[in-house]
Amino acid sequence: MSRRGRSSLARIARGRYSYIAMKVSGIGRVIFWGGGSLWIGQAIAPAQLHRHHAIQVCIGFDGPIQFRGRTDAPWISYGGALIAPDLAHEFRAPGRQVGNILFAPETPIGQALLERYSNDSIARIPDGLAADVSAGLKTAWAAGAGDDDLASHAQALLNRLAGTASARHRADPRILKSIDRISHHLDGPLRLADVAAVAGLSEGRFRHLFVAETGIAFRPYILWTRLNRALELGFGGTTWTEAAHAANFSDQAHLIRTCRRMLGLVPTSLRIDITAAEQKIPV
Repeated sequence: MSRRGRSSLARIARGRYSYIAMKVSGIGRVIFWGGGSLWIGQAIAPAQLHRHHAIQVCIGFDGPIQFRGRTDAPWISYGGALIAPDLAHEFRAPGRQVGNILFAPETPIGQALLERYSNDSIARIPDGLAADVSAGLKTAWAAGAGDDDLASHAQALLNRLAGTASARHRADPRILKSIDRISHHLDGPLRLADVAAVAGLSEGRFRHLFVAETGIAFRPYILWTRLNRALELGFGGTTWTEAAHAANFSDQAHLIRTCRRMLGLVPTSLRIDITAAEQKIPV
């Protein structure tokens, strides 16, 4: 659950997850939710060749972004692009205002997007469509919207790209109870049987209902939530070793490996300024 004093149960009941936000020096803001994250603001340095387990949707708000699949390949410009899981790529958009959404491929929306856009190369989102589906997020960011609103716009963007319905507005109280249990025990083991018992359900019924209510399977949800918690703590000033242990990673190296695999980045390489002013996007 959110550690920032908001009503996380109310957010989940609206079909959302708890959000974790921080400001990134020279870039903008990062907002996490269960199974995904939004990285929004001004691109600075290029991202060297890398790959990650998450699906990536990247849209340029004030001009094209560029990707290539090999270091010796020419740069190709896109209004918006989708990067499939484990697809090697480089990225650059110096000075551009960019929205990057990284999210779990195990989710129904992830599967829908892969069916629609995925192939063996970087998938182009048509320029007109990219501008249309990102308009709400761009406007909200320029207006200084809060974390919940930005995350909501990011998820709506994904739904529109995938052609799927928006998340349900109510959640089963048994799943809310299980999510609360997960949130308060991220520093230790979390077995399916134990969490299902908290919800008063059999393992099989709980597994099915959890996916139906959250849009992601139990194990991937646990992993994403642990990673989000560790990043929140590490970016907030906790040592990375302490952050790793607080989210039940064996050590800092385990956390870094997981972050690189899931998100394609090493958290210790990011410069974070939690007092930095937010970047604004001209509309």
